[in-house]
Amino acid sequence: MKKMVIILFSFGIALVLKAQSPDLIIQSENGKLYLDHTVAPKENFYSIGRLYNISPKEIVPFNGLSLNSGLEIGQILKIPLVADNFAQHGKAVADEVFVPLYHIVTQKEGLYRIGQNFNKVSVSDLKTWNNLNVETISNGQTLVVGFLRVKTSQSALAAKGIKKIGSIANAPASTAPVVAKTESNTVVTTKPVEEPAAKTVETAQNTALQNSSDGTGFFKNSYREQAGSFNAFKSEMGEAAVFKSTSGWQDAKYYALMNNITPGTIIRITNSNNKRIIFAKVLGELPPGRENEGLLIRISNSAAAELKISDKEPKFAAEVAYAKEGR
Repeated sequence: MKKMVIILFSFGIALVLKAQSPDLIIQSENGKLYLDHTVAPKENFYSIGRLYNISPKEIVPFNGLSLNSGLEIGQILKIPLVADNFAQHGKAVADEVFVPLYHIVTQKEGLYRIGQNFNKVSVSDLKTWNNLNVETISNGQTLVVGFLRVKTSQSALAAKGIKKIGSIANAPASTAPVVAKTESNTVVTTKPVEEPAAKTVETAQNTALQNSSDGTGFFKNSYREQAGSFNAFKSEMGEAAVFKSTSGWQDAKYYALMNNITPGTIIRITNSNNKRIIFAKVLGELPPGRENEGLLIRISNSAAAELKISDKEPKFAAEVAYAKEGR
């Protein structure tokens, strides 16, 4: 049976932000500070540069690439923190804010050592930024160690920004993503399509959590953490396909594109044929186009390899489960 449906395509960039999330954790390599950025659909060096207030000409050599290098969905880029976009003192000028950046405390680290590792910031500043009354910190604790300077008119990250560097409420890390969108244009088209083949089933939280003990992937534990913030799960079955990505082959960070689900959500994907399971992060929606009509999901090729999907299989049957708010 056919019916008329209205398809809304958003051409903006959806950016997933989480307070104290891994997306805003400062990394260090050979004394140079940077952030990891996972390339989302429709992003390029210029849009990513605007997001982090840095020129593409600085991003490119830092990653050993050229401006002519193509970017793949799920690819990890290192975003250098330099004088233009990294700050630890001062007030923001007009059209700028400071976005907190974090470090996860490891064993035997103290405030002094952390300060020395992050541009020699003082213990006093670390205590102020993190509302600490004492210098005692614990393994796994998340601390503000600096700030990303961004343009409010250009960066979705500005939604988490402050105007003056000072005390930051150091609340526990949230597992529920907050979504900010930039420059969204909506195009409405009407066309006949087949009744969707995907089947949706509501499941109890405890059942879905029991099933999460199986499977593999970097985001497996995050799936269980997200479950703690919701009281229901949704399970959908349908056709899946693959997209090419450089991510996941070494670190098991698997990614997916799926409609009607918040970017940043961690999902459980089961190959319906062999029951193999992986966990992946949703980057965004399926791009518009005939090749995606009728698809439930696309997953990165490293994820497909883990599910034992042959390169000769253009599509395969899959079941996707994820946490959601219940009524």
